[in-house]
Amino acid sequence: MKRLVLLAALTLTPLVASADIADALVANGSGLRTKPLLGAMYELELRVPPALKGADAKTIIDADQPMTYILTIKSGLINRKRYISATTGGFKKAAQSGYATEQQAAFLAQFDDTVFHKGDVILMNYGPDGLTSTYKTLIRTKGEPDTFEETILATLPGLDLKQAVFAIWLGEAPVQTSLKKALLGNP
Repeated sequence: MKRLVLLAALTLTPLVASADIADALVANGSGLRTKPLLGAMYELELRVPPALKGADAKTIIDADQPMTYILTIKSGLINRKRYISATTGGFKKAAQSGYATEQQAAFLAQFDDTVFHKGDVILMNYGPDGLTSTYKTLIRTKGEPDTFEETILATLPGLDLKQAVFAIWLGEAPVQTSLKKALLGNP
């Protein structure tokens, strides 16, 4: 698996795979994935084309248009094993909502060499080439602005994969109902 590593200055708006796509997307909603007694695990933001802002979950999942999820890790409890386990469970819930994909293993395999840290960001960008996953490792240097080391993990083609990934949080059996509502702009 080829990897591209870049350093990017910390900005309020994380970078997406294409500047054109980034400029065309608007924030639809964001929220926290929480666990009882453990608190916030991650924050997730959904960005969509302006025409889809405020659309219902099924319309967003089914749309063959550029969009992105931005997942910011909020807990040091998240590691590769827990991420893979939780995402596997999410794919099962997505399949229950009618969004199965044969690319689940390929999606999960792209994280094989990833070390997860609090403050890191996972971008899942859907565009003309498919679903591109980018991992941004937060780098803090005393006396310097925070930066990210950005690694493009993979681009996997197929609308079915995009639909399955987006159904993890927006499907009929989402991982957390309150997060689904927040992503749809209904906190």
